[in-house]
Amino acid sequence: MTAQVIRAATAPDVVTIDRLSFDLGNRFNAITNGQSILNYPSYCNRLSSRQDLDYTTPDFVGFQSFRVDIGATSYKVGAIAGALGAKPTFGGDKWLLAQQYLFAGLAGLGVSTQAHIKELRCTVPDDQDPAQRLPFERLAGQSWEFSVNSTRYAVRIDEVRIAPEGLFAWRRAVQDGLLLYPQYPNAVLDLGGGTAIARVVAPNGLIDREKELVLEGGTSALAANIAGEVSLLGCEGAILDAIADGSYRVHAVDFRSTYDTLLMQWVDQIRSDLNTRWKQSMNQIAQILVIGGSAPIFAPFVAGNARWVVAPTPQFYGLEALHNA
Repeated sequence: MTAQVIRAATAPDVVTIDRLSFDLGNRFNAITNGQSILNYPSYCNRLSSRQDLDYTTPDFVGFQSFRVDIGATSYKVGAIAGALGAKPTFGGDKWLLAQQYLFAGLAGLGVSTQAHIKELRCTVPDDQDPAQRLPFERLAGQSWEFSVNSTRYAVRIDEVRIAPEGLFAWRRAVQDGLLLYPQYPNAVLDLGGGTAIARVVAPNGLIDREKELVLEGGTSALAANIAGEVSLLGCEGAILDAIADGSYRVHAVDFRSTYDTLLMQWVDQIRSDLNTRWKQSMNQIAQILVIGGSAPIFAPFVAGNARWVVAPTPQFYGLEALHNA
């Protein structure tokens, strides 16, 4: 008779991560570890216990769809949530969904199921707003257990650092030589899905809080205008997807001609708002750095104008700057 050796199952080693950086967006969320960036749709809703999911489909395999379980509550996150009727986050309060989006992103980025994150960096439009800070601050100094696509995770986050959108993009643009006159105030225009955030940064790196602007200039406003013109109300998310993929079609409706007309109006409105609301100080601003996911459709209208500087890879320019600062 041979002896039988029974070994107890051992838990996986805890992997320590010095830093992760997360951008909670209105249309897309992005997370990076400095080596790669995961970008995934910003849709989230409760998941019914009766809803079937297939984790072998391309959207799940490609980390664009997730099932996130926190405690006894399940959520569908990303593309699958949009496909099953969730509204885009620009139509709701994204801060209430920060945890669900972050946990999905951690799994999609390939973080170990047992992880110790020393520092999590996050950007928010208004870093002085407690409603925007609290969902992230409460993550610090705690361990979190959750499941993503039926895989269990235990993640500890030591510290959370919160930064206002645009500030680190300004710092990087100065270092990269994109902003040619750092001895003068320069501005950053972050064109997102829900809003456009514009702020002026002094040469010493301080944000001029008196000149902070939140414009109704995100591409959600453009999509809403298009939807009203072509009778696609309620399809704003699909319109934005069709703009991004270049099809300019939702269902059987081709909205290209309407898009071309309203796009010019959208750009003109943003520029007009800046000129009007910064009327007293516009001549003191050297250049305006344009970042954000909607920057590429804005860029052709300021091409050749040395005062406007569109960042390379503008959707991730600020996130990369935040992470590498």
